[in-house]
Amino acid sequence: MSVEKNAQRKQIMSDPVAVFLALHPDKDAQLLTALAHLQEQRCALEKQRKEIQTQTKVISGRIGEARRNGKSVDALKLSMKEETMRLKTINNQFGAIENRIMSFFESSQDEQAETATTPAIPTRRSYSSAITDVGAVSVSLLQDELSEWNSYVDGNPAASIYHRAEWRELIRNTFGHGSFYYVARDSNSNVVGILPLIRLKSRMFGDFLVSMPYFNYGGAIADHPVIEQELMRAANECAAAIGVSHIEYRDDIPHDNLPEISEKVNMILTLPDSQAELWNSFSAKLRAQIKRPQQEKPQTCSGRQEHLDDFYTVFARNMRDLGTPVYAKAFFRNILDSFPGNSWIVVLRLNNQPVAAGFLIGYRDTLEIPWASTLRDVNHLSMNMLLYWEVLQVRDATRIQAF
Repeated sequence: MSVEKNAQRKQIMSDPVAVFLALHPDKDAQLLTALAHLQEQRCALEKQRKEIQTQTKVISGRIGEARRNGKSVDALKLSMKEETMRLKTINNQFGAIENRIMSFFESSQDEQAETATTPAIPTRRSYSSAITDVGAVSVSLLQDELSEWNSYVDGNPAASIYHRAEWRELIRNTFGHGSFYYVARDSNSNVVGILPLIRLKSRMFGDFLVSMPYFNYGGAIADHPVIEQELMRAANECAAAIGVSHIEYRDDIPHDNLPEISEKVNMILTLPDSQAELWNSFSAKLRAQIKRPQQEKPQTCSGRQEHLDDFYTVFARNMRDLGTPVYAKAFFRNILDSFPGNSWIVVLRLNNQPVAAGFLIGYRDTLEIPWASTLRDVNHLSMNMLLYWEVLQVRDATRIQAF
């Protein structure tokens, strides 16, 4: 951000309503009210942020004092981690609110007027026209209707594989987390919307609901945006009843009146009709990065459970080197067992040792790599580039074992 833009942003944040009113004195009260509401949220977050910063300073002082007196600091360090995580969450929310405030000043007048008078209904999602009376829709917890749930997921273009019901048992069996799977039905008992929620509860990170944890996709999907709102309303009631701190929807569209964290983006590559066309679309530098590790003549292996040990060896070591806790191997084994037609492993071996590996999940016409790692020892060889190239050559997830 330039110095000029930074100064402009500070001026706006000092009193966004006054600045906006000075620039656009003819704007209606609804727009100003919306901006004032955002500023109230920003001020509340700023207050929380300062309180947490003050608390971390206090804890830091106590840690220093405890160390000087030869006392244990484990409990204090845990408290510091908890406060740091809280501060990170607040900072993300604070940045998102400021970006929404700035959008009032960056958008055209017509766009601003539309924002103030039109509910924020998702625009990147197509909804079924079969629902004529959303008021007759009822929301309840899923019981044993797994086939109905999955049929709805497979038929809704907005759904991801992480909406499927298998994850409920998989996550419970792997991590022990409870869940709340909400289903919406019309007056004929047909499924018209779903919302999967997992409860994450720990001393370090708190107690909250997520849709869906461990992955980048989730949230409510339905035949109508109002039904999605009803599903989230039921989730809010659940959250209040069980006393969790908040709900996190890992959705890829905005929802009205919900704070957004927009630092993550989807990066989707549409594959051409041939491998040659894909190769020619790369820059010369990228092609050279792929060719470099090929000189070492690594072995490419692909499959499923038979390569789990190799994948986990690379993944766990890399996570350790990064200082990041690693998932248990059982998590990946359970995914392979639960989704035999949608999950695969790709491994690069050098001198008969695994050095790069990726865990792939495919659904419909999309293949993604939720987890991939390369050993630091071979980073200078660009093995990660070759790993991604081997995966990109696969144009159909069902034929992955053929390459």
